[in-house]
Amino acid sequence: MEKYISAYIVTFYIYGFAGWIWESLICPIMTRHRIKNSGFLNGPIVPIYGFGATTVSLLFSANESYLSVFIEGAFVACVIEYITSWAMEKLYHRRWWDYSDKAFHVNGRVCLEGFLVFGVFSVVAVKFVQPYLLEKIMQHGLITLVVIATMLTTIFIIDLIFTVVSLTHLDERLDEFMKDIESSMQKLIDDVEQSKHSFNELMDLWKENDISSYRQWIHDKSMSERRIMKAFPALMNHQRKEEKQDGKK
Repeated sequence: MEKYISAYIVTFYIYGFAGWIWESLICPIMTRHRIKNSGFLNGPIVPIYGFGATTVSLLFSANESYLSVFIEGAFVACVIEYITSWAMEKLYHRRWWDYSDKAFHVNGRVCLEGFLVFGVFSVVAVKFVQPYLLEKIMQHGLITLVVIATMLTTIFIIDLIFTVVSLTHLDERLDEFMKDIESSMQKLIDDVEQSKHSFNELMDLWKENDISSYRQWIHDKSMSERRIMKAFPALMNHQRKEEKQDGKK
């Protein structure tokens, strides 16, 4: 029993790392965007992928039909993503990702495109990857697996604590960041035109037109703050949506 638990803990980190590769390397290359650390944590892992893949692998058997695993796995993964989005918004008072511009979304937290991708990932994980991983991992002794699982979990917890502490009062600090950007951009573009730009577009405009003040602003921010803003631009855009809604009232 202990060996199986340790093995599944290891697979959690393997899937989490694979999710980081997908989000930080493959997706940016496919969409011709900059390669960046797209995870919540500093290390190369996206926990929601690890938790989702491990959960699907535990719930469904490789003997089930492809269609069954596809639909049920996609549903479970979307539920996990929805709950995670809701919980993080409640915790930090910000929307970390927003699918409102995608077809068939549910409150901007999950969408049809994600459902289809999660369905494919579920089939690959349950039918092919998980049986292979368990077979290879279980070839190692109990002590080896316990040590590896413990080491990875210790690193994970340290990273999680460091990230959470560094993001204390994130909502207030993001408001200050946006005010700094907008005050600098007022010298470059009209207020009306400024409202039409997203956070990333404002940053690019600022960098192109006033590189010295842009570099100073970046220098004043911590590494975690800079990474989070790049990985989750929706954090900044969410504030702008609220401002537009307030303006319509």
